[in-house]
Amino acid sequence: MTVAYKSRLNKFGIATLVGLTACAPIYQESARQPVTLIAGVTIIDPSDGSERKDQNILIAGGRITAVGPNSFQLPVGTLLIDGRGKFAIPGLWDMHVHFMNTGPSALPLYIVNGVTSVREMGGYIDSTRAWQARMTAGTMIGPRFKTPGPVLENPRYLANVRVRDSALGGGRLASRILPYRIGVADSVAADRAIDSLKSLHVDFVKFRTVASKSAYFEILAAAKRAGLTVAGHLPGVVDVGEASDAGQKSLEHAFLPVTSTMSDAARKALYARIAKNGTWYTPTLVVSREVMMHADSANRLIWGDDGKRNDPAWPYASEWLLGWWRMQVDERINQPDTAFALLRGVYASSVADVRGLADAGVRILAGTDAGSVLVYPGFSLHDELRLLVEDAKLTPRQALWAATLGPAIYFGMEKDLGKIASGKIADFVLLDADPLANIRNTTRIFGVSKGGRFFDRAELDSLRESVRQR
Repeated sequence: MTVAYKSRLNKFGIATLVGLTACAPIYQESARQPVTLIAGVTIIDPSDGSERKDQNILIAGGRITAVGPNSFQLPVGTLLIDGRGKFAIPGLWDMHVHFMNTGPSALPLYIVNGVTSVREMGGYIDSTRAWQARMTAGTMIGPRFKTPGPVLENPRYLANVRVRDSALGGGRLASRILPYRIGVADSVAADRAIDSLKSLHVDFVKFRTVASKSAYFEILAAAKRAGLTVAGHLPGVVDVGEASDAGQKSLEHAFLPVTSTMSDAARKALYARIAKNGTWYTPTLVVSREVMMHADSANRLIWGDDGKRNDPAWPYASEWLLGWWRMQVDERINQPDTAFALLRGVYASSVADVRGLADAGVRILAGTDAGSVLVYPGFSLHDELRLLVEDAKLTPRQALWAATLGPAIYFGMEKDLGKIASGKIADFVLLDADPLANIRNTTRIFGVSKGGRFFDRAELDSLRESVRQR
């Protein structure tokens, strides 16, 4: 059988959305997915920005079995998808998300937005492992993900949460975050914490705040002994260079002083030091931009008419997510204008750092901090890519790398993910326009393949509407 072009996508019979639970959509998947051929597509390679035109992608058993311009021998019943005029990129990653803030209804929204994998940055591991099992069984739609399970914290921070909640009444914050935080007071506690995480079979270690230098260095040492890498915020107890020297694998969020407080020469030397150590950086520009917003502005965009009219992601924010946002916005109400001016300076400094770090050879990862105020699951990854290009001045190819091949390399998964090539897992996104010409074209999604299960535009629309909240 040779390739036969279709003017539109075939009617799918491999999976049908049948309903919703209170948490997430359920669908029935056939025991055997058909062989699928994407015909005549342009394939983009994020490693070098090359574009191969008129390519055919053959998928069987969840993997890409052949790629090329030639005709293939196909079994009867092959699903044929016309890819002419379309651009194929590897499945996207969001490398900083919080399911415990977004709620499980967010999982399908990643697939809707072409995000087939994520790095979940801390939560209830029993829940996340259960979701993974359901996705494997075919009873839930969502991205594959890596998780650290509980987050390590300075016990003083956890105590302050309890005190503040007690003063405000209601205990809203404590009840949501304390169950998945582990207080680490010293090096002995750090060693115990890593042992407990290893027993949970976590994928890596995540810390947010640190009690002391000794605790920090023991977290890294114990994790190394356990065969686990460490991701985290700027520790505070050591500076950026020391954290990089010590082997922290990735630094999250803005982490350097604003540009006016550090000489250009010192900054460039630090960039080179981080690059030499192989430390990765996830800038999460989209959340840095949103925290600059006053409470009244955030309230209008979340609960006022501005969001309803202007934000296409607004209808999909769950009540669980909005409850988290309410707590965060309430904390901004009494912040002085000087605080927001400082945050604007931090953002300007951060975008300059991204460009400088990338020029120095530091590997950048695309992440959003999904769950933070006005950072929507799935949708905001495209905002992050846009900010990496338009504000931080990366090239579209560099931004795509940060959301595709880079994350695969970070997790040692480049044999399976990160490119569209024979033998890889069939994770890719078909776009109506070239993202290398304009990074905003990543939102023009024609179809998504997650592990060989192809969602056409109609199915993506149906999936999106199935999780509409309002």
